[in-house]
Amino acid sequence: MKKRYLIVMTLCSSLWLNAQNFIHPGMLHTQADLDRTKAKVEAGEEPWASAYRKLLTSPHVSLDWKAAPVEKIVRGGRTIWESDPDNYQLAYRDAATAYQCALVWHISGDKAYADKSVQILNAWAKTCKKVSGDTNACLAYGLYGYQFANAAELMRDYPEWDATDFGRFKEWMLKVWYHGVIGFLQGRNGTQDDHYWSNWGLCNVLCAMSIGILCDDVFIYNQATEYYKYMEDHRYGESLHHLVWKLHPDERGPFGYFGQMQESNRDQGHAAMALALAADLCGTGRNQGDDFYTLKDDRIVCGFEYVNAYNSGVDDLPNSPYTNCDGTFMRMGDWARGTNRPAQARIVNYYENVRGIDVPYSRKMLEMNENGIDAGGGFGGGNSGGYDHLGFSTLMCTLDPLEDKTKVPTVLNGKITYEGREIDRPDVNCIPKGATVTLTALLPDGETDTGKWAWDDDPACTSSTRDIVLDTSRTFRVHYTNEKGVSNTQLFALHVEGEGWTGNFTPYYKANGTTGTDTLIYVRKYDELTLGMEYIDTPVREWKWEKSTNGQNWNALGHNENLMTLPSVSSNAYYRVTMTNQAGARLQQTFRVEVSEIDPFIAYDGTKSYSGTTLAVPRHTAVSLYASPNSLLAQSANSTRIYKWILDKDTIQADTLTFHLNDLGGKVADLNDTLCVGVLDTCMEYTLMFHRVSQTGSKAETVLHFNLPVYESNTLEPQAKDSFYIKDPQTGRYLRNTDATFTALDETDDRSFLWRIRPMPLYGDRYMFVSQTDNNKHLSDEGTLTTKNDYSKHSFNLFRKYSDEDLYAIGLSSSAGSGFLETDADNPALSVTTRSVFSEFPFAIIRKVQPDDPDGIKDRRNETEYTINSIVSYSCHGQELYLKSKEAGILRIYSLSGVLLQTETCGMGDNHIRLTSRNKGICIGLYATSTGKRQSIKITRNSVI
Repeated sequence: MKKRYLIVMTLCSSLWLNAQNFIHPGMLHTQADLDRTKAKVEAGEEPWASAYRKLLTSPHVSLDWKAAPVEKIVRGGRTIWESDPDNYQLAYRDAATAYQCALVWHISGDKAYADKSVQILNAWAKTCKKVSGDTNACLAYGLYGYQFANAAELMRDYPEWDATDFGRFKEWMLKVWYHGVIGFLQGRNGTQDDHYWSNWGLCNVLCAMSIGILCDDVFIYNQATEYYKYMEDHRYGESLHHLVWKLHPDERGPFGYFGQMQESNRDQGHAAMALALAADLCGTGRNQGDDFYTLKDDRIVCGFEYVNAYNSGVDDLPNSPYTNCDGTFMRMGDWARGTNRPAQARIVNYYENVRGIDVPYSRKMLEMNENGIDAGGGFGGGNSGGYDHLGFSTLMCTLDPLEDKTKVPTVLNGKITYEGREIDRPDVNCIPKGATVTLTALLPDGETDTGKWAWDDDPACTSSTRDIVLDTSRTFRVHYTNEKGVSNTQLFALHVEGEGWTGNFTPYYKANGTTGTDTLIYVRKYDELTLGMEYIDTPVREWKWEKSTNGQNWNALGHNENLMTLPSVSSNAYYRVTMTNQAGARLQQTFRVEVSEIDPFIAYDGTKSYSGTTLAVPRHTAVSLYASPNSLLAQSANSTRIYKWILDKDTIQADTLTFHLNDLGGKVADLNDTLCVGVLDTCMEYTLMFHRVSQTGSKAETVLHFNLPVYESNTLEPQAKDSFYIKDPQTGRYLRNTDATFTALDETDDRSFLWRIRPMPLYGDRYMFVSQTDNNKHLSDEGTLTTKNDYSKHSFNLFRKYSDEDLYAIGLSSSAGSGFLETDADNPALSVTTRSVFSEFPFAIIRKVQPDDPDGIKDRRNETEYTINSIVSYSCHGQELYLKSKEAGILRIYSLSGVLLQTETCGMGDNHIRLTSRNKGICIGLYATSTGKRQSIKITRNSVI
């Protein structure tokens, strides 16, 4: 079967002006496929017309389909690795819907289906953050990742898919899916090469390859195809040499061979799955000009025909025992014999109608479908097996019959040469930028060169060989027309070292039991400090650490991990960590570590003092800032301490402290210096520069930045018809009112993200957060939804940052033990902290006024609806209450425990009310008018308002 290739040495030299990347659309289908199918359907030709009618009967071709994105896809749940249950069915159903609606749009032109497809893709990209589970999560990465990518590839040129949304979708594929698939391919979960069956690797290669095309990333494309094309030193199930692991001479097979596939002795359900995934992989490659079918002398078709022969009823096939690290499989696996996955038309039409090679067993399996037409998701049952492939190969892959089987394309190959290296392959990663690279297209040995070569990017070049100067990663395609007038294409995919996606990282430090993301870090002398990057987005080639005393001259430290621990910090320094990923792309972070000789404190209200540099304080509160020396030198009476307080760029206070003499004439160090800020009316920031000079002349400096955000308490004035979004500004997610978790806003289900905020005048002017989806549910003091009517615990204080940002801290009531609700970027649920003070405002509360309740849901807590404008004024002297009202109404008086004590009817104007003897101490009055206006009043003997 071995072919040899002829090198043709006519040379072109060029620099290109317009970089050409991947063909789009160019995964399972090209624009030519879509145009051909549309024309055939419109003409009523078969089998296209019937195949299209079958597509239209799919449950997924529905404009009423509602996307069901989740933050975490789980396959392999309820395990020690993932406690949540499986939900991956939501992903494959929505991926199938997006893909099938995209096909209908391309064929029919009906934009409603395009909008539905985009709507689904946007919903998942906005919501989904991770894939989880046991080892089966690796199947979810591969299968559903390539399916989502294919749907997006079909929609990428839809004019009404917003460019920002498409960009977010690509970022989602890279951030959520890529690291999972490449992590599996490179790591295999720590198992031996041949532990996993071929389906696992095939779907992950297909996913990574699809991401490379979707995102125009040559490195990822080459990295993925490496596992299918090459890897001869490994026994990976997806690598072609091991996928079709043994060739059996047999005249019934193509080229005189049957190829026993790696899954054949396992069972036929999985063998058929491997066949379909490999067919989709080959089709995707060929659509880019990278013909995987022809690799290793068309080895894959020998496997296709072997699997299809057995599943179509042939019993006397040659077979050998297959052994992997888990055991030996002695004979053909007959379980699920007859399984027919939706990819046969792709195989049949490529080999019979492009290459002129008969594949009778694949054709027989194709014809075993109803009317010879296959389908896709939604037709093969509701379980995962029915959604492993996007399918519809009859509709999308059927070609007109090849009338003259001598008019077939010439099989091409390629090699590249640069810097003295000759590489017998057309796809290479990490070529030095600016290298001169020679591209050579190869003909089979014995083929007569017609000289008809054409390069996409340089029509003037008609040679099979050319030199280029590689300044950026890109693809090249050369087309060759043979003596029969048939053209074929060879792809060259070249990646430049240092280019490619890096993703993002989070700075990290840990000191004194505290972790954070600051890059300017103050630590006490001789404390332990850990710092570095938290990073998972791409595989890492190298970590490099350096140190500098001035931030300019750097010395290597020889540490090669993402985190570095300094056991004892003794001096100020800069530390720099550089991550280089496998593409040679880099991320870098510099940390400035300052040894602090002072501990900062913030005091307010004259009695309360808190350590740290950031504290939220009530507006109109007097605040003082000070710092206390913590080292022996800084505390020494023989040292000079200089404190300089700065506001903006102006020094507002400067003090030099040394010592004073005690009653016995001994030196006592003057230590603390205090800045009395006074009453704060707005958010302020101050800088303290501390200098210490010892008696010997040694010096130290510490710079502290104090941040004092100011807040107002419980000033929100919601109206009866108002609804609110609760947003996490850090992640952009919104709090959903059906489960109290943060997720991306679903604009098609806006109601599920709206809350009613109800004042609770009987409970200290706090607020309740009521679900607009179900008014019986509200937020509890645990940050979850509840129906319990423990209002004293389930009402909250709202602390609004005094700024234009509408940012809030949400505090628990004293009945709930105090504390605050908090958010976590890695956890969609609310969390509760028991701290008594706060420094962050983690919530944005955004008002959305709705004139009417669209579903007619009535709020059962009518007592909390009110109008904020004052409608009464009053004074109380002993048992006499004098109330002046702008409108007639009813006054109800309650004890602090909520017991109704007294009800009075009041007219407009002056009203004199005698309080009953039970009204001792403080009472709460609720005044309501017939027009729906309400106001609460606090009644205290001898009060005047």
